[in-house]
Amino acid sequence: METGGETLSSAFFRNFPGMAYRCKPDSEHSFDFVSPGAVELTGLSISELNKRQRLLDLVVEEDRQAIRAEIDKAIAVKGPFRLVYRIRTPKGHIKWVWEHGLGIYSPRGDLKAIEGFIADVSGRKRIEEALKMSEELYRVLAESVSDAIFMVDEDRCIVSVNRAFLDLFGYLREEIIGQTIRMLHTCDESFREFGELRSAMEKGSVRVEWELKKKNGTVFPVEGTFSAISGPGGSTGGHVGIIRDITERKRVEKELREYREHLEEIVQERTRELREAQAALVQREKLKTLGATAAEVAHEFRNPLVSIGGFARRLQKKHPDSAEAEIILHETERLETILDRLSDYLRPVEMKPAECYVNEILSESVELLGPQLEKKNVKLHLDLHDNLPTAHVDPAILTQVFVAMIRNAVGMMDLEKEMSLRTYYGEHKVYVDMTSPVAGNRLLDPELMLLPFEDSIKGTGISSTFKLLKEMGGTLSFVRQGSKAKFTVSLVKCTQSDHRTAVEDHQVG
Repeated sequence: METGGETLSSAFFRNFPGMAYRCKPDSEHSFDFVSPGAVELTGLSISELNKRQRLLDLVVEEDRQAIRAEIDKAIAVKGPFRLVYRIRTPKGHIKWVWEHGLGIYSPRGDLKAIEGFIADVSGRKRIEEALKMSEELYRVLAESVSDAIFMVDEDRCIVSVNRAFLDLFGYLREEIIGQTIRMLHTCDESFREFGELRSAMEKGSVRVEWELKKKNGTVFPVEGTFSAISGPGGSTGGHVGIIRDITERKRVEKELREYREHLEEIVQERTRELREAQAALVQREKLKTLGATAAEVAHEFRNPLVSIGGFARRLQKKHPDSAEAEIILHETERLETILDRLSDYLRPVEMKPAECYVNEILSESVELLGPQLEKKNVKLHLDLHDNLPTAHVDPAILTQVFVAMIRNAVGMMDLEKEMSLRTYYGEHKVYVDMTSPVAGNRLLDPELMLLPFEDSIKGTGISSTFKLLKEMGGTLSFVRQGSKAKFTVSLVKCTQSDHRTAVEDHQVG
């Protein structure tokens, strides 16, 4: 192997980082020359390589056939060959090598030898394998997560997506790769505004909630985390995003918000009902005491008053000009009126409750008073709830209540002639608010205005209204707001099943 090789064993080959060789053109490709670098590459001395005579003895057996075929193919077309394969050192270590060789031909085209060089690429191969493994790990992770993952280049064109992304947006991979991310945005403004976040992404991950669009046009809310990908020289080479559909979360948040609002309404209604119940209980106890007292007073006062009134009339006949007799007679008649009012107040009222539409009864009451309201220049504002449930009331009595309350409200007005009527409902009650201005001190103490002692001219005249509502299971409450008074009528709401029956009967009628 030394013959003819000494001219090649120059300083270059002695320092060559790998193995340069020359093989004979026989079927075994036995060595004619190897450079000193072969010792480090193969782990064999030059003499040991001389004994082996050929490189294929060092190649891992699984790779030999493929190498032989590639070399024969290149020689057949008189071209170079490039190979990557494995060799095994005497200590059993596996090395990856890269070989570049070509045939040497005579002027007539006959193969004279094969020359080439072999370099150890185990480090590079390990890097490639690690990179390949890393890429495979990324692919497996990306494909296994339930969140949609995508990657865009610096022009915001999609270069990579995972399966969850395709499932979420409804695209095929070939439909989405290479397309601009604009196709996922609902409009140009959304695309532009999202692009303005790129500067923030370069500083770190950005987490935002946005609305995006599926292939079928469905717009849905998403939560996304977006980050910049560093390119050469520290530039931004693109962006990666992880998207999660939060439609269900938004639905739950909305339901919780509505539940909280409904809970607040329930608490407010319960508070109002408790306040009304307390006021009604206090008033009921007062009326109970009043009833017992009034019955006794009426009985004890009635006979003396009849006698006094009779004597007063006789005195008036004898002395027509007597002022004293006139005063006695007038005061006697006033006391008799009060006793009659007490008797009427304490007398039970026959009720015929039924399921009724409060809006209709209130509208009919307003229509009934229309000429009087127009004559007094009263402006009436109606705010009637469209889906007001039915109430369990006596329609005739409720009409009487509304008419009396509207008349009394008009009687308390001065220069300002506006009144508002509003209907609404809670879980158990139907409510009617009547708000109107109050002139001066016409509105008395709430403790007194529900009692039947005041003349209708001086008082509010709603004592009978309170009584009628109480006997229907309702209540009447009052609050003063500056120069305005608001009376609230609460009525017993019918159950939902009864409400549906009433609606059907109403429609048939």
